[in-house]
Parts: sequence; structure tokens; C-alpha cells
Amino acid sequence: MLSQKQAVTNAVLAVLPDYQLGGEVVLKDIMSKSNKQEITSIVTQGFIVGEVSLSNEAKAKYLHDESALASYTSSMVDNWVRRNPDFNNGRAYAPKNPGSRAGQGDDQIKALRALKKQMDDPATIAEIDEAIQQRLAEIKPKVTVTIDIEALPENLRHLAK
Repeated sequence: MLSQKQAVTNAVLAVLPDYQLGGEVVLKDIMSKSNKQEITSIVTQGFIVGEVSLSNEAKAKYLHDESALASYTSSMVDNWVRRNPDFNNGRAYAPKNPGSRAGQGDDQIKALRALKKQMDDPATIAEIDEAIQQRLAEIKPKVTVTIDIEALPENLRHLAK
């Protein structure tokens, strides 16, 4: 059984046989809409015939509905094209907005947001918003940024030290 990553890689190479894995060309820059549809179709068929691994939860959710499976597969293909260094000039994936999903899985924030939806009083809503922001500050990952001091203009380098 193939992993999803390997299934996407195999489908990309079947649709774009001249593409060089890990080469200088970034896949999303050359992949057309029809190429993506073809890749998605190949991987979807792999799910249907059982050649590509799919969690039991995903099997229960998607295998009975072909359009839902195609939608799931399309998103999964996008995910692997974005994350796989073989498709991105050897560069590892880095999220554009780290921490932007902070709180989505946090029970306290979910409860606070549900409570906020029930309120009409602006003062109460502001109080709940404050509690949400405090909780997000507690759980949000710390982001570190590396700055190439040599790339900065001479007159601004003192700011990065």
C-alpha cells in the first residue's frame, strides 16, 4: 500500500514525466489546472481500489461519496505539493502565518466563543474578547525570526542586534 505522499509523487511523475524531483523548478509554478485534475483523479482511483492508504475515519467519511472523496483528494494533493521539498526546489515547507490557527483545538477558547455568540451586551462581549485574547497569548507558539544583518542597509543594522 502506498502512502499518500508517495501516491501524489507517483501521480505527478505520471502526468508530468519530465519533471525533476528536487530540481530547480517549483511544481506549483508549472502545474496547470488540468494537470492537477489528472493527478487528483489518479490518486482518487488509488483510494477507491485500496492502493493508497486512507485512515479508517477518512474511509468512513469519504469512500461512500465520490464527490467528497475527490474534494478530499484535491486538498490532499495541494497539501503535498506545498509541503514536499521534492516539489519545491528542495526547500522545506514553512507556514506563511505560524500560529494563525491557535486556539482552534482549545476547549476553553471554544467555550468562550460559544458564550460570546449568545451575548448581546457590548460590555460583556468585550470582556469575553479580552479573555479569549489572554488565552490565545498563553497558548500561541513563540515565533522566532532570523534576520540576515548583512542584508540590511548599513544605517538600520543597529536595530537588529
